[in-house]
Amino acid sequence: MQPIKVGRVLASDAGLQPVVAKAREIGALSKLCFDFLPPGLARLVRAISFNDRLSERQLVLFAASPAAAAKLKLLSEALCKFLLQHGAQVNSVSVRVQPGAGTPAVAVERQPRRLSGSAIEALQALHDRLPDSPARKALKSLLDHQVVPTKAGKERP
Repeated sequence: MQPIKVGRVLASDAGLQPVVAKAREIGALSKLCFDFLPPGLARLVRAISFNDRLSERQLVLFAASPAAAAKLKLLSEALCKFLLQHGAQVNSVSVRVQPGAGTPAVAVERQPRRLSGSAIEALQALHDRLPDSPARKALKSLLDHQVVPTKAGKERP
């Protein structure tokens, strides 16, 4: 027995045709939005609704964060023009913040930046020349974070 495909089931039920057509329309608009937006922003946006009343054909987008929503609002007029150029009948774009919308951003752990050996030596020489002051203490703190102890117990830059 072959598995039943969802597309066939949806296509066979006449009562679901308006829902299927609406889902396809939102999917097509979503793809156009993804094509228009910069990749970093596109991952944080999801098309969720399309109000197709004749007077107000509005695309509703969810943004994963307030920052993404602000960027999207700045681009909404250009996005609307882009959609019209590609045959979509959209009069306006509405943006709402919905935490968790779109693909979650992956936090990347940063590696601490290290100064070169010559830079550490120059800063060490400056530290030795400075009188006791807040600047000397700050420089000492910087140097302490830059010098990595080795397994033999000696410090290396």
